[in-house]
Amino acid sequence: MITLAENNSNANEAAPSPVGFKNVPAVESPVSLELEGQIPSWEKHTGSGKYNILLDNGDTFHIGHPFDGLAMLHRFEINGETQTVKYNSRHTSHGVERRIGQRDPTLLTFGPDPCKTIFGRIQSVYHHISKFGSNAAIQEQDAEFDMVNVTVTPNFPLGADLENETGVKRGEALVVKRDANTLQVVDPESLKPLKMFTYGHISKQLQGQLCASHHQYDQDRDEYVNFMVKLGPFPTFQTFTLGPYMPSPPGEKEAMPAPEPRLHQPIWRHLGAWKTMEALKPSYIHSFSMTKNYIIIPNFPYYYSFGGLSAIYYSSAYQTFYWDETRHTLFHVVDRHTGHHVATYEADPCFSFHTANAWDEEVELPGGRRERVIYMDYCMYENTDIVDASFELGKTPTGKMDLDQVQPARYVFDKNTAHKKEHQIAPSQFRRYRLGQVPVARFSDSPWTPSWSNAFSNMTKFNKRRVASYTIIGHDLEMPRFNPRYSMKPYRFCWGVCESRYAPSYASGSVVNGLIKLDLENVYLGRNTDAESSAKIWDEPGCSCAEPIFIPNPDGQDEDDGVVMSIVNTILQDGSESCFLLILDACSFQEIARTTIGAFNAVTLHGSFVDKHGRGIAVN
Repeated sequence: MITLAENNSNANEAAPSPVGFKNVPAVESPVSLELEGQIPSWEKHTGSGKYNILLDNGDTFHIGHPFDGLAMLHRFEINGETQTVKYNSRHTSHGVERRIGQRDPTLLTFGPDPCKTIFGRIQSVYHHISKFGSNAAIQEQDAEFDMVNVTVTPNFPLGADLENETGVKRGEALVVKRDANTLQVVDPESLKPLKMFTYGHISKQLQGQLCASHHQYDQDRDEYVNFMVKLGPFPTFQTFTLGPYMPSPPGEKEAMPAPEPRLHQPIWRHLGAWKTMEALKPSYIHSFSMTKNYIIIPNFPYYYSFGGLSAIYYSSAYQTFYWDETRHTLFHVVDRHTGHHVATYEADPCFSFHTANAWDEEVELPGGRRERVIYMDYCMYENTDIVDASFELGKTPTGKMDLDQVQPARYVFDKNTAHKKEHQIAPSQFRRYRLGQVPVARFSDSPWTPSWSNAFSNMTKFNKRRVASYTIIGHDLEMPRFNPRYSMKPYRFCWGVCESRYAPSYASGSVVNGLIKLDLENVYLGRNTDAESSAKIWDEPGCSCAEPIFIPNPDGQDEDDGVVMSIVNTILQDGSESCFLLILDACSFQEIARTTIGAFNAVTLHGSFVDKHGRGIAVN
């Protein structure tokens, strides 16, 4: 949307947002922050930094959804020995800002543009098709051409070609990802964008439009795992692994050169292959699950309309999605060793942004029989109303949109839940799904010896739909993090964000978060704030917390021995804004330190942590 220049009190500054988002200043040269408290002797965040963009004619372009704020990276250099914290940040989407100034009709966003008329949408279809090749060429040269601002991954395996082009050493790439096949390499210290690329730059066999912002990582095999979706009349799905790439600490043997990505065979190359399954529809998938032996891809009934082609009409992902409560949620299970799709499980319709941990194990049944079982944890919702609530994430209380300040059109989009009666946006259920009787290879004395030739001679065995059951093991936890040493193993503790007790609930359209720690071995299904609850909460008036990052104590033995870090936005008593880095003891959940970043509120999404050797530590 565009605000009239006359509403801007300073012609050299962007006008205030009519929907409540504020810009965040960048601090490109590292500064020392004053520390309150003590940090242990033993990190980076992604988010959005610009929502209000001054155009050449003096008007201001306003971004209306927090996921579309121009990308910004925050970097903290924490030294426990000297008790110092240094901070720098950078806006990393200047190319997108230029495209907004040029009113580029091919710019795709998550939220809708209320200024785009029906005629404007029809025009955008033509521009998307006609400029596809030229945009790809520009992206090769402009490291900030597109919006990439969801997850940040250290040690990413770029491959030899991209390493040579960017000058990044093997195992030292810091990469920002999103839910599309667009990634961005940035300098790990200055945060300057170096290259925008796709998975096709790593291997030409990796072609598609969609993938998960949250990859999976197997530390034992040093494998990065993700999947690709190629849209069209007959969508195809493909899982793949990249690696190994971890850098070696000083004095250790150098890491082996990375091989060509190991590609699994396409999972759903032809939809008619499994005749008992309805035609598979591509859906919004932000994350997925993985165990030592399986990849599990969720297929929620939150679909891309017209197979995703409507995105080029709307130029908006949100208006492309639709919720179909008449269809099941599906969990597609892929064997990691062979790449074969081995089973599909169905569950009640539901939706999730984030998965937590998952593992598989052999369970002994009565009578001596045995079965392979997958357990996987999700922050799950009964519908997609939470996506509507996401419009309110990070807003300052400036009131509702003033249509008199918006032009050239008076068109305002409807949220997908706008016409529901008495709908409530309940906090997430922390669900543990159980997938039983998973097809397995025959075990012998070796750890895993696949033998699928006989199993796949009768495909009807895999056509039959199986049923996924679940148990609720907690409430109101989002953006889950856990001890990475327990990845793909049974675990006990999970940290995340929860509703703040000092703010309206998600049902009111407000998204204000506290921090929570759940004890999964002492499940309490009442309110987390009850005296009997095993949950621990950090929540202060006026504060809203970003995703917590758990960092284990290198010398610790207990699962929750470590610290939790989060960026916290707060409104002070005088009404001014402040942003600080909070550090909690992960066990007691008591504050041990904080340091103020600046007099602003920073909308941050996900983060990562690297140790002194440059190794990624936190699960992201």
